[in-house]
Formats: sequence, C-alpha cells, structure tokens
Amino acid sequence: MALSLLWYGFGCLGIGVVSALAVVRLPWCIYVSAAAGAVGCAVLASAAGVWLTSASVTARLPASTPIGAFELRSTTLGGLFLLLIGLVGIGIFVYAAAYTARLGGYPRQAASLALLSLTFAAMTIVVAAGNALTLLLAWEAMSILTYVLVTVEFDHPGRPQAAFLMLALSEVGFVLMAVAFALIGALTPGADFASLSTHHLAAATAGTAFVLFFFGFGAKAGLVPLQGWLPEAHPAAPAHVSALLSAVVVKMAIYGLVLSATVLLGPPPAWWGYLAIAAGVVTAAYGILFSLLASDIKRALAFSTIENLGFMIAMLGVALVFAAAGQTLLAGMALLVVCLHALYHSLLKGALFLGAGSVDVATGTRDMDQLGGLAKRMRYTTPLFFIGAMGLAGIPPMNGFQTEWLGLQTLIRAHDLANPGDRVYLAAAGTLLTLTFALAVTTYIRIVGGAFLGAPRTHVARDAREVPRAMVVGMAIPIVAAVAMALVPPLGISAAASAAQSASGAHGLLDAVLPPIFTHPSQFAPVVQLGGSFLGQIIPANGLVIVPTSLNFAFISPTYIFLTFVAVILLTALILRVLCKPGRRETPVWVGAVTQRTPTMQYTATAFTNPFRSIFGGVYRSQRDVEADYQQAPFFIRGIRYTHRVVEPVDTYLYQPVVRVARWTSERFALVQGGSLSVYVLYLFVVFLIVLLLR
Repeated sequence: MALSLLWYGFGCLGIGVVSALAVVRLPWCIYVSAAAGAVGCAVLASAAGVWLTSASVTARLPASTPIGAFELRSTTLGGLFLLLIGLVGIGIFVYAAAYTARLGGYPRQAASLALLSLTFAAMTIVVAAGNALTLLLAWEAMSILTYVLVTVEFDHPGRPQAAFLMLALSEVGFVLMAVAFALIGALTPGADFASLSTHHLAAATAGTAFVLFFFGFGAKAGLVPLQGWLPEAHPAAPAHVSALLSAVVVKMAIYGLVLSATVLLGPPPAWWGYLAIAAGVVTAAYGILFSLLASDIKRALAFSTIENLGFMIAMLGVALVFAAAGQTLLAGMALLVVCLHALYHSLLKGALFLGAGSVDVATGTRDMDQLGGLAKRMRYTTPLFFIGAMGLAGIPPMNGFQTEWLGLQTLIRAHDLANPGDRVYLAAAGTLLTLTFALAVTTYIRIVGGAFLGAPRTHVARDAREVPRAMVVGMAIPIVAAVAMALVPPLGISAAASAAQSASGAHGLLDAVLPPIFTHPSQFAPVVQLGGSFLGQIIPANGLVIVPTSLNFAFISPTYIFLTFVAVILLTALILRVLCKPGRRETPVWVGAVTQRTPTMQYTATAFTNPFRSIFGGVYRSQRDVEADYQQAPFFIRGIRYTHRVVEPVDTYLYQPVVRVARWTSERFALVQGGSLSVYVLYLFVVFLIVLLLR
C-alpha cells in the first residue's frame, strides 16, 4: 500500500505530462494537465499518511547500473516531506491552470505544465530514494528541470542569468554530495540507506562526510555563502515556479541534511552541531536583514526564505548538540521543530509566492513602492496573503508562532546540559534567533502594508482587479491546510513527531510534546482545571496543549488562544454596540496643515524600514544621495530626488571576484582555440605522445 499509492501518483503526473504535450493542438488539455497534476499530488499526500503510520517498504526497480540498482523505500522521515510535496503541489497545479495563460502562447504553457509534473515526480523520488544512486539521479533531474522551468520565458532580461546561477550552485552542491556518498561507501553495489545506518564510520571519515553533505545540501538550502541563487531566481521565475522553489525544492535540501546528519553518519560529535548552529544563525540574520530592504515582493519573500532555512539549519544543529550530550528526547524535540517548520513554511510561503504572482498579474508590477490600496481591489487575495504573512511572522496562534516558540523553549532547555560551553553557545544562538524573529515581523508588516494597505500610489494599483478564480483557489488551498494545522495542532505535530522520532530515536516524542490530556485527564489535573480538556469529546487526539517535553516548564495551546481571541473580540464588539450611539461622523484627515491629502504623503515600503538602514549600516554599507530642485534656494522646492544604495557582502566580496577570476582564466585559455583544424590535430598528436610516454 505504501508504495502502491506512489505508483498511482506517478501515473497521474504522467497523464499530466502527456496532456501538456497536446496543448498546442488541443488547448483545453491545459485543464486536463493541471487537474491530473493536482490529483497526482493529492494521491502523494495520501501516500504520505500511510508512510507516517506504517512500517517501511522497499522496492527495487528492474533497471540497474554497475554501481547498484535503483531502489525506492517508504520511510517515516520521507513521509513528512512527501506530505508537504503533495499539499503544496495541489495548490500550485490549480493556480497554474490559469496563471500559465500569461506565459505567451500555448507552447510555453505546455512546456511549463509538463516540466512541473516531471519536477514533482523527481522530488518524490528524492524523498523515496532507498540508496545514494537513486537520490543523486533524482536530485540532478530536479535541478535540471527547475533550471528549465525558470527559463521558460527566456526572452525576459535577467532570467537566463538567474537560472544559470541557480544551476551552477546546484552542481557545486551535487559534486560535494556525490563525494560524500562515495566516502561513506554509499555508491558501492548493494549499499542502501538502511544498511548504511547500521555501519560504524571512523570519526575522521564521518566528520569529512558531514562537512561535504552540509555544504552540498546547503547549496540548495540557501546556506550563506551559497544563498545567491534564491534572491535572483525567485523574482525571475514565473509565480508558480517561485512557489515551487521556495516551498518545496529547498525543503529537499532540509530532508537531505536531516537524513545525512542523523541517519547515515552515526552518532554526531558536538562540533557538528556548533557548525550547523553558527551557519544557521548567520544565514537567518543575513536573510532577514536584506529582506527588509527589497522593494520587489518576490525578492523580499526570497530573502525571507533564506531566514527560515537558517532557522531550520540552526535547530538541526541544536538537535546534534543535544544528541552528542546524550539528551535524546531534547534532540528529538529540536528535530520536531525542524520538520514542523519545514511543513508550515512550505504551505505558507508557497501561498505567499502565489499571491505575489497574483499581484503581478493584477498590476503589472511587484514594486511595493508603486502599489498600495490593493485590499479594496483584490478582496480575496488580500485576506489570504494576510493570513500567510501572519503565519510566517509568528503572530499567535498561527503556525510560525508555534515552531518559533517550541524552538526557543528547546534552546532554553540547554540548562539541562552538563557542559557550560554548550549552555552558553545555545543561549547566544537563541538570543540572535529571537532578533531575527522580531525583524521578520517588521518584514511582513512592510510587505502587507506597502502592497495592500493605504491608498494606491500609482495608476497601475488604482486600476487593479481581482485575478481569475483558479488562481485564488490555488492560493487558498495551502492557506486552508496551514490554518487547520495551526488551530488543531495535532494535525501537523503528529506528522512531524513521527518523522523526528524515526530520525532521532526519541521514543514517546509525541506524548512529550502533546501530552495525552484528553485520554488520561487524571494525570494532568492542573492543566485540566485550567480548561485543558475542552473539546476532548470532539477532537480525537492526545490533546491541544503543546509543551517542550515537560508541563512543569512551559505550555501553550494555540486552539485555546484562538478561541479566547474570538470571545474577547465578540464581547468587545457587543459592548460597543450597546454603549455607543449609532451613526458616523466624517472629518478631514490632519496632514500637517496641507489642504489636500495625496497618496504620495503615505509611507512606502522603502521608507518604513529607513531606520534599519542606519541601525545596520555597517552590514549594508549603505550610501544615499539627495538632490533637490529649488525654485528659490533654500526655501521653495520643486522636487527632490532620493537614491539609496546598499552593498550585498556575499555578492560583492565573494561572487564578483570569483566571476572576474573565471573570466580572466577563460580569456587566457581562449588563446589555444585558434580555430585552425591543423592546430587541433597537433593537440591530439601531443596528447597521444604523452600517453605513450606515460605507459
């Protein structure tokens, strides 16, 4: 059953590919292809439910190679990532049914839908791979397919370059991963992940392989300094491809990191965790700081993805530190945060990128400084985008709040560690992550406020209209799933706990995070007295109270927080209704004694974060120029021109020097390419002589 559903899902995706190829002759096949892809993803999500609750099943494919056969295996860890592939995929395919019409002709629509189905099939094989050969081939297929997806609109300026950067860094990561697999013997005939998990590796071998895996998968996860492709490829790609990249593709890297660090390499030393925490915190801070400056919605969301990936990598490091110290349950808790945040981020960030695409379709621009006032013009997209932003900003009781709270509580539990150095290190990491969470709230306030609130700043925002229904529904699907998991925590936490428990070996992890208050209320009398058993007769689960392994330490209930908010708001509204007199009064808005208020007087997204340019000026290396046109200096000003420049350190001090060296080297080697056939024959003769001499 576990793998049978996988074949059915592949069959549906295959129908999607075949249908897409017929689009040029039969345009209505667009809807058949999108529907087949959505159904296929729904089947994959169903398969994930089986993987999460049943024993592993292995299948060897008939084809084989000199270094082994192709193998698929259902695992609990893979089931969690298969779930996010399926849930996000449903929304992306529904959205693409309407969005691809703007790609410029049926051939591009056909190519986009066919490649989309193939990419989801490749990602499914990544999480279902039972050995290194299968994973590497599926990984390479995923990288190439996403490269082509980004370049479907190849005639748009900058897109080929952005896609090439993405592919180049992916290939760097692929080489590092392949070397790491070879180092641990994963590419020998007959070796699979199940057997490798029981092998004992020498400390030097395991440590070298960990570093290779860390930066190999990290190239796809946006790990600083390998994050350069995210803020370039996401804005360049079509909206449904941006959602695919940020919501799903980068999570394959998180899957690879968890698989390699906790399953394949054996017990970790503490320095693995130190490396992951340091890299994760730096990545999170870097991402959120530059998200504050981006005026393009998709670029801001891409930098935000870097921040979220940094948080997940840091929490993986926390799990490794706890595992090295023998704190298995706390290591499992940290891994649960990684898995849960990966699931929540996939749903919410996928929906936000789809929403950014809707804004682009409705207005023709993604520049937040040119938008504003869309809330009254896009009445369905706006609330969906707002809910997604709330979830990722960590506003209670939404998804991001749950994972960030659990993550910080896990870091606070560092006081259980015997090593003072571990305690100080984790405390410092928690402090810096808390700062990034606060800046994330600012980021989403500026995105929502700059694009959707206030008055329209330009005619393109003033003339905006709601997008087609399929695009709204495609965006709504992951939002509804995320809200359901936020308000009924067992839905998401149960899946994440199963995956984390299988990877960490922390038995009883679900009961430690969601105590069985509903099933054994007498054991939790203090919580029951506070109302912790409410809804126990309706929801078949352990309970609705989340704890960081101990009720005596801390606990929250997002469900009860939400119900309390609703009750307080309704009660306040009722009191105001009774006490206040009916009617309304209109008065002019005070705008500094100016007779008429204009949209240019309101804050833009850029102006909103001006203070941060000064606070973090050392990071941004910001420069600004102000030029004023005076009618009579210095009193009467016709206009002011303001320009602001920042330096992105990794791009300026790493990528650009590497590109210059590569160009210089290629220019020197170009001298040997004279274009003469006789010279080329001479080269072959020289090589032949060298080979003979070496023999």
